[in-house]
Amino acid sequence: MVKLKAALLAAAVLCLAVGWAHAQAQAPLVSGQSGGWRQGRATWYGGPLSFLSNFKNRGSPPEYGFGDILYGSCGYFEQNFSRPVTLQDLPYPKEMYAALALTDPDYPGSCGRCYEVRCKSGLVLGNGSTPYRTDQGYSLSANAPNALDPLGRKWLGNPTADQGLQSVRCWNDSHSIFIVVADSCPCIVRGADGAITGTNPPCCGSTYHMDLNFWGFDELSHPINGIMATEFRPVDCFTKQPLQFLPGFTNKTIYGDRVEAGWAWFPFNQSFSNFWAPGQGLGGSNATCVQLSSVPGGLTFAMRSGDQPGYQPFKGASSLDFWIKNLNSSTAAPALRVSLGDYDTKNYCDNIALSSLPTAQTSGAYHKYSIPISSFNCEFPQGKISSVGFQNVNGQAATFCLDDIVISGGTNSGGLSSGASTSSSTSNSNSNYGTVASGGRRM
Repeated sequence: MVKLKAALLAAAVLCLAVGWAHAQAQAPLVSGQSGGWRQGRATWYGGPLSFLSNFKNRGSPPEYGFGDILYGSCGYFEQNFSRPVTLQDLPYPKEMYAALALTDPDYPGSCGRCYEVRCKSGLVLGNGSTPYRTDQGYSLSANAPNALDPLGRKWLGNPTADQGLQSVRCWNDSHSIFIVVADSCPCIVRGADGAITGTNPPCCGSTYHMDLNFWGFDELSHPINGIMATEFRPVDCFTKQPLQFLPGFTNKTIYGDRVEAGWAWFPFNQSFSNFWAPGQGLGGSNATCVQLSSVPGGLTFAMRSGDQPGYQPFKGASSLDFWIKNLNSSTAAPALRVSLGDYDTKNYCDNIALSSLPTAQTSGAYHKYSIPISSFNCEFPQGKISSVGFQNVNGQAATFCLDDIVISGGTNSGGLSSGASTSSSTSNSNSNYGTVASGGRRM
């Protein structure tokens, strides 16, 4: 086990209570622009203590009421429990992390989806046709107008402050950033006990809204703005080519070289988990690896609101195919059960013991399995299936890696634009996401 942890750690160095609401029409296209650019707005969360400490009136340290990007609703983090999770444990660069509002029309299946975003100088959209007002919150100039950003830049001011309207001066309207959705921005905020603790007004309205990370926001405009007008478009994470807006793109490859667009990644009760382990996959590609001890635990892949029309990844599918490697044995299957379910309603089909299944193919230490969807005996429509789980049997210890998890049959939702790839497994590199941070992540 110690050797296993060391091997996976070395490999890693390389690399909501509120349901989806149909409250909003499509974000309007940008006038006179091609390429699918649409109008929206963005706030930010997370950030360095040196900047956040300017706002002691907003909350207690170290977050000061601005939240934290480390623990998002898509579960994209690795953890070995030997130390607290930090920004260095994020699998993607911190500048890429973002959340979508639950009211955004393409919120379903948004985990892992990529967008190109740029700031738009001028008035910020409110809800409806009226501009956002400075007294609605999120404009931070009243607290610390002279605060410098981490690059030492001053706030450029609000030209319409005397009218009580939120207006922003961007650093450069033509500059864009690429973000990956790893979180969600609920309108209604609830505590661990389910009790309502507050609201996020920008995430409640009819205007398309993103919550960017502090560093990405600061690349577009000064964080003192708090909220800015944006232009955005969904893009293929690797080619950066624009994608169809609705339905939002989701991939029927659940794991290729990474957790694919549409899918959250939730290890639970694990001793160790690895979002992507370079060199551990088929042919030296990436894999996702988990170590389970002698307590019930496992790994779940889930599509948020995936049972909504236009998504439904298992609709018409014939089988669930995947490759698995038992890191404790080169021949025996790990002591796991495979399950399907409806992630949002928590309804589940029968689970199937891996040891009861024939191996369809082998490649080195990897074994391929192909399970007919009908074998799971789901008591609800197949189109409602939105989660895949791998759990240890009777709490038996299990350590395994998964690669090329694919839903076979049916059709892909949210079609790709011409020339865009359908799966990151077509590439053995994560370079298109920027520099990959070492190791772990959260949950």
